[in-house]
Amino acid sequence: MLGQNLTPVQIEDVLRARERLSKTLLPTPLLCMEPLNIQLGRRLYLKAESLQPTGAYKIRGAYNKCAYLVERFGSGISVITASSGNHGLACAAMSKKLGIPVKVVVPVPTPQIKKDCIRSMGAELVEYGETYDESFQEACRISEQDGSYYVHPVSDTEVLGAQGTIGLELLEQLPSVQQVVIPLGGGGLSSGISYYIKQNRPDVQITCVMPEGSAVYAESRKAGKLVELKECHSLADAVVRKTGEAFLFPYLEKYVDRIVTVRESSIKTAIKDAALYAKLVLEGAGALPLAAVLEGQIDPSLTTVLICSGGNIDQKVLDDAMANG
Repeated sequence: MLGQNLTPVQIEDVLRARERLSKTLLPTPLLCMEPLNIQLGRRLYLKAESLQPTGAYKIRGAYNKCAYLVERFGSGISVITASSGNHGLACAAMSKKLGIPVKVVVPVPTPQIKKDCIRSMGAELVEYGETYDESFQEACRISEQDGSYYVHPVSDTEVLGAQGTIGLELLEQLPSVQQVVIPLGGGGLSSGISYYIKQNRPDVQITCVMPEGSAVYAESRKAGKLVELKECHSLADAVVRKTGEAFLFPYLEKYVDRIVTVRESSIKTAIKDAALYAKLVLEGAGALPLAAVLEGQIDPSLTTVLICSGGNIDQKVLDDAMANG
């Protein structure tokens, strides 16, 4: 695919990503919120990627990849991506900053707030299909037709290196960390963070969290190979996928210690508790690690960081979680 880089990620890729990102983004804060600690009866640290300028960690990969493409091919290029929302928003914002045109293909059910924000950033929005997988196929077709460079949301070396910078920051902010809990959807966030941390601190335990209704990597781990789900659903729309990524599956198998799944009711409660006690608005995907804590699936004896990946939640979903979580 034009523009996609599938060479094995190296530590140098993370360091180069950090250098690029330092020109545009500040490190996200690592929070320890006492009201949440009291509510849960344990101490947690929250890596607040939801406080990124576009409301999610995806801005790291989008900027690093787009900047890399401009460095290599010049500013006359155009880019395209498929996204469930957050990556598309990040590509729109960073392409605007770099002065290059972008098309973003999103599934029709994508939360309206994400669609509106993508358009407001000046991107051309294309709504296609019911799932990310269908949007991805359409974006590939357009890329081939237009000759635009594809910015893959997860399977790409520059994207993986950029997500690894979260692990780099985390180790600097909390050298005593013993356990990191990460939302798992496409796999780029989990692969990047776990790769960097395990290269530098192999003793740190990595747990990834998926919704019960969309647990393709959990099922793939059981099967020992990538599988395709017949159907998938979750209020955590950013991680809903029928298929995994062949490029990332080996990273997840090598560097992630555990993959757990959580109930929809727990995700709702996690969204509510994050708002009330951690003072963070989290979308369903961003609340997955906290949901795993609420279900008692995370070892309470270890110094633990939860990756709060994003906060771009649809108002109806937020209202429902606050009322029924």
